[in-house]
Amino acid sequence: MVLALLLGGFAAIWLLRDGSAGFSGDTVAAFIKSWGIWGQFGVIGLMVAHSFIPFPAEFVAIAAGMSFGMVWGTVLTWVGAMIGALLAFGIARNLGRPFVANILTPGQLAKIDKSAPLTSAPSMIAMRLVPVIAFNLINYGAGLTNVSWWRFIWTTAVGILPLTFLMAMLGDQMREPTFSDWILLGGASLAMLAVVVFARRCGLGG
Repeated sequence: MVLALLLGGFAAIWLLRDGSAGFSGDTVAAFIKSWGIWGQFGVIGLMVAHSFIPFPAEFVAIAAGMSFGMVWGTVLTWVGAMIGALLAFGIARNLGRPFVANILTPGQLAKIDKSAPLTSAPSMIAMRLVPVIAFNLINYGAGLTNVSWWRFIWTTAVGILPLTFLMAMLGDQMREPTFSDWILLGGASLAMLAVVVFARRCGLGG
């Protein structure tokens, strides 16, 4: 996994050397294919590196779909995103949380934990389903609160799946997203959120 992270970091720096304007699904796919059998690790590594180096991860998912098909493209992108999210959450929890605790009173910290929208499983799912909300902002922000590891893991795993699948599917089909695609994504996201809310009201979920 360390190798995947190193490969991903190297690839991200290489792809961004000419600016983000040159970063596209086609560019990433060509670079991944040039690695041969290491391409799968490249996809995972790029998604892990995304938690530390800002670049449009959607292009990685599209490139994964172009290179490995819809199913494996989704799996590889999802695995890399999960690893990156867990690393970012762990860093924020082990380094950022103690720092915040030192500069705030226990009462202030408890108030933040109680009022933070990240502490609600439906809210965490909802934020993952909105593409405009930064993936890494949620990872690091959640680590600063008292959200449990289990809740962070399962809400992240579920919440990032629809958009990951859509991007990999578009890459597999070699086309740009249409209005119908976004409607389909929105419908699937709302249905998923409704299931989560129902499960929470029934006392299920962490």
